[in-house]
Amino acid sequence: MTKSEQQSDVKQLTPSRVEEAQRVISEYMSDLREIIWKLHRKMN
Repeated sequence: MTKSEQQSDVKQLTPSRVEEAQRVISEYMSDLREIIWKLHRKMN
């Protein structure tokens, strides 16, 4: 296996910066939904 093939294998295993950012944003949105839901329940 050449060096470039090894690097491409490593790139495929690690998420791209965009994918990582999307995952973080998705988790943040989920947390915010949960907080809003809890606040909504307390106010009613």
